[in-house]
Amino acid sequence: MSIDPLRQFFSARVYAVVGASTDPAKYGNKVLKWYLSHNLPATGINPREPVIYGVQSLSSVSALLNQSGAENISVSVITPPRVSEVLLREINELGDNVKGVWFQPGSYDDATLSAARDGLNVIAGGRCVLVEGENGLHAAGKL
Repeated sequence: MSIDPLRQFFSARVYAVVGASTDPAKYGNKVLKWYLSHNLPATGINPREPVIYGVQSLSSVSALLNQSGAENISVSVITPPRVSEVLLREINELGDNVKGVWFQPGSYDDATLSAARDGLNVIAGGRCVLVEGENGLHAAGKL
């Protein structure tokens, strides 16, 4: 896959990490920490964790989009495939406000990917933001 999907993903103004966690052993924690360590405006999406790394978490991507100034977002997904598929339906309804969705390894299956709306920038195939994220930041001129 070319660098273009990464450039598009990282051209967003705000980032959501769905499946963010307070548990440092979980990838939901590691991915949110990666965004924050790169000084990116990231919010954890987890209805059970009110605060992660000192940042208020939200219950849904829609809630983030409804916040003042939270438009033009990209979403990293670290949830089981059945949860990811429901999330993708929500994202489809949000339209062009979502720049891209990056399904981290293990967060999707064929049914999940087939639910993506036409034109949505989807990154999957075992690609991980912890490995390729800095390439995307470079491509988007953010590093």
